[in-house]
Amino acid sequence: MVLRVRCWLVGAAISVAVLSTVGCSASQPAVPVSPTVSVTPVVDTILPHDVFAATAIAPPSPVPANSVQPTAQALNETTPGTSITLTLWTIGPVSPEATGKAGEAFAQGIRSFERRYPNVTVVVKLKNETGKGSVLDYMRTASQVAPSVLPDVVVISLDELAAAGRAGVLTPLDTLVAPGLINDLLPGARAAGSVNGQLMGMPFEADLEHIVFSADKVTAPPLTWKDVLNTGVIYRFPARGVNGLVNDCFLIQYLSAGGHLLDEDGKPVLDEAILASVLDYYLRGVRAGVIPLDVLEAATTDDLWPWYVSSRYGVVHVRAQRYMRERLQLGWSQFAAIPTREGKPLTLVHGRALAITARDPSQQAIAARMIEWLLQPDNAVVWNQVTFSVPTRYATLQRLGNDTYLDFLRQQMEVALPTPSFLQYDQIGRVLQQAVVEVLSGDATPEEAAARAVNALTR
Repeated sequence: MVLRVRCWLVGAAISVAVLSTVGCSASQPAVPVSPTVSVTPVVDTILPHDVFAATAIAPPSPVPANSVQPTAQALNETTPGTSITLTLWTIGPVSPEATGKAGEAFAQGIRSFERRYPNVTVVVKLKNETGKGSVLDYMRTASQVAPSVLPDVVVISLDELAAAGRAGVLTPLDTLVAPGLINDLLPGARAAGSVNGQLMGMPFEADLEHIVFSADKVTAPPLTWKDVLNTGVIYRFPARGVNGLVNDCFLIQYLSAGGHLLDEDGKPVLDEAILASVLDYYLRGVRAGVIPLDVLEAATTDDLWPWYVSSRYGVVHVRAQRYMRERLQLGWSQFAAIPTREGKPLTLVHGRALAITARDPSQQAIAARMIEWLLQPDNAVVWNQVTFSVPTRYATLQRLGNDTYLDFLRQQMEVALPTPSFLQYDQIGRVLQQAVVEVLSGDATPEEAAARAVNALTR
C-alpha cells in the first residue's frame, strides 16, 4: 500500500491533557484522564534546531564543520519549483491507517510538515509489521538485489535495529541530527538506538516491563529476591518464553546480577554461577508458594493481566503501555521496578525508531530535518499520549507535567538496557529458556540446568 502523504505526527502547537493528575503522592499513583488532542496551526517561527537548543538537558556537543547539515530555512530556500520527494517505509500502527487517534495524529502531522516544507513530499509505503514483507525483510532484500529501491527513511522496531545495521542499509545519525536532540534522549532510548557505538535509529516511542501490585495486600513493593520470597504474596511473571526464547524478566534478573551474554571477543557466554542463582531463586519461589507453576503457561505479560485485574491480588509483571492504557481503572494498584537480587533496578527497552536509509547526502539532510521535526517535544507528546508509549526524550517528559508515574518511567529509562539482538542471541535465548523449563518442571536442579546451558554453548 502506498499513501502519498507529507510526513508524520502533529507538527503543531498543542493543547494536551497530561497522562495523569499533577501532584499525586507516592502512596497513591496518579490516575490519568483520557488523552485528548487539540491541534492548532504550526507556529512557523519555531525551527527544530531552536527547540532542541532550548530544551536539551545537556549542552550540545559541537558538530564538525564538514558535517553541518542545511537548516530548515536552507531547505525552504531551495530553487523555486524544485520538488523534493522522501520515501518512508512504515507499518500500519505508525501511519494514517493507524486506528483511533494515532491515525488522526499521523495524518495531521503530514499536513503540518508539508506547510513547513512546501517543496517536500513524503511518499509513505506500508509494510508488514514482522516476518516476510516487513520493513527489515524488504531492506535486506533490496540492499542485495536492487539498492535503488531503498527508501529514505524507515520506521523500524528497536529489536530489529541491530539486524538492519548489520545489513549495511542504515546511515549513522550522529552527525546528521541536531546534537541537542541526541543529548536529550533518555539513556535507555539512546542505547537502544545505537549499534556498535553509533546512533543508527532515533527512538520515538518506547515500552518496558515493571511490576504492579495490589496496595491493599502489599504495603511496600518488593525490591529484592528476599523481599519476594518473604512477603507470602503471589508473584507472577511470564516464563513460557516467546518463540522459544527466554522472557525479558529472566534476562533482567540475570543481567542485574552481573551476568554476561558475550565475552570480550564477542562470543556467546554464560556465567554459570549467576545463572544457577537466578534459577535457584525461581525454584525457591515455587517452594515458598509465592511463584506458581502456571507462570510456565504465560508467554507474555498480557497473559497474566486478566488474572491480576479480576483478582486484585498479588504482584504481576506488566508492560508500561498496558498499564498506562488502563491506569484510570487501577486506583487500587501501585507500580515499582522489578525486584532483583540486590535491589538494583534494571529493565529492557522495546519500541520503534526512525532511521535513515538514503544514500544521497542531500536526501540524508532532508530526512534528518524530518526526524528533528517529528521529535520536537510538542509533536512527540501527542504521539506518546495517543499510543500510550513511553517518551524517549527528557523534554517530552517535561511537557507532560509532574506525575509520580512519569518520574518512575524516567528513572526506568535511565537504567534500561537494549534487548539483546546480536547475531548469536537466538542460541543463548533458547538455551536459557530450556534451563527455566527444566528447573520449574522439576527435571533438573538449578546447578544441573546451569551446567547444561553452559555446555550447550560450547558444543
